[in-house]
Amino acid sequence: MIFYNPAIDKRLPDYGIEIPIAEERSGMVFKQLSALDPTLKYFDPEIIPEITRADLELAHNPQFVSKLLGNYAELEREMLICFELISENGIYHRYNPKNATKDFRDAFDKILKQAGMTYYAAKDSLQSGFSYFLGGGMHHAMSFGGRGFCLINDIVIAIRKLQKEKLIKSAWVIDVDAHKGDGTAELTKNDPSIGTLSIHMKEGWPLDSGSIDDPWFIPSKIDIEIGAGEEGQYLTKLKAGLLELERLFPKPDLAIVVNGADPYEYDELSSTNQLKLTALQLLERDILVYEFLGERKIPQSYVMAGGYGKRSWEVYAQFLKFVWESSPERPEVSSR
Repeated sequence: MIFYNPAIDKRLPDYGIEIPIAEERSGMVFKQLSALDPTLKYFDPEIIPEITRADLELAHNPQFVSKLLGNYAELEREMLICFELISENGIYHRYNPKNATKDFRDAFDKILKQAGMTYYAAKDSLQSGFSYFLGGGMHHAMSFGGRGFCLINDIVIAIRKLQKEKLIKSAWVIDVDAHKGDGTAELTKNDPSIGTLSIHMKEGWPLDSGSIDDPWFIPSKIDIEIGAGEEGQYLTKLKAGLLELERLFPKPDLAIVVNGADPYEYDELSSTNQLKLTALQLLERDILVYEFLGERKIPQSYVMAGGYGKRSWEVYAQFLKFVWESSPERPEVSSR
């Protein structure tokens, strides 16, 4: 199943945020898929499960959750920190509240709905074998707060909610975003039921500030660092990492793939400029992961994660076109 509805896209300019996340990327992907199958339609928003306080506390500490669910000033502060909208001296950065047409409560509501869909899509994959939610992937959010444009960690919430419901016992998180999946690593550092792999830039954010004692340096179960100019080694290192993940954490019940498009050579976010993969390399990346999981009959569920600028949609569209054309039971965009 492929899940998309524009009603839960969080369009950052609506909140006065000037970060180049083109939320219409999801719509562009849907448009391309519709050209393959004109019968595709949006999912019904009524299917989105509620993410409760208890669900949030599966990943985040009660103090942080209380701030999110408390008064508006507390939520606003957490949003400013998460999206890096204010400097230490109080100056706004990439943020102009005068341009906002909606407040941060609306943004938080959409974030919760995205987390609900990450869970729903993962649950669907347990039956269908493959799902792709055109949203989600908030892999930088940590137990104590949001960061890196990720307010809550929908990935860990989804896995632990499925574990709580006894639908799965173990899971993998395969993170191919340009930036290290530091929030997921911090949240699962003492959890042997979740195997984490992150392949990311060797240098740059989030590894270019603080000391080794800071939580963003907590290692994933497997970290694969790609240095500037090492793009030719990417696929070889990724394949070796997947085999090591299988050795260390065999036979998971589910894999969530954090399918970041920001390693793309045309990505427009400055903090991704140390990793420049071509469209072909990214397609080979995604096919490698897809076939690795498929050969082992591991249910696989994808979230979009990072992808910035006008061309980021191309990465997702080419992969889903491959999946659609190669699958004997072609994925549908669900309206369930």
